[in-house]
Amino acid sequence: MIEGEPCQIKSTERSKSGKHGHAKVRVVCVGIFDNNKRSLTFPSGSMVDIPEIVKGNAQINFIEDNLINIMDLETYESLDVEWPKDEELVNKLKELQANPNKMSASQIEFWQLAGKTLINRVFQN
Repeated sequence: MIEGEPCQIKSTERSKSGKHGHAKVRVVCVGIFDNNKRSLTFPSGSMVDIPEIVKGNAQINFIEDNLINIMDLETYESLDVEWPKDEELVNKLKELQANPNKMSASQIEFWQLAGKTLINRVFQN
């Protein structure tokens, strides 16, 4: 978690400091929700926040132009989710929006982290 945004680490570099200094670590990562590249440098002994990722499967209730309503198959909780950024997922969801018969036979895999929900995958039953 960098600046309150969950991120995926892309690279790390470790550098030694001087005679009495501490080693530093430089981390380059990309935000999961906003795709912004972030860079952070901190002492190698520092602790970092790691978000808890709750994974689940859901049924698609309906798809609108600005959000997707899904129902968790374990808790039956209904959630409003923003459209994903991945073009392949967007194309699959638009195809389902155009054909409601396919939507009833489809499920999604979602992740909940840092108070937000992310659609990861669309698949057929």
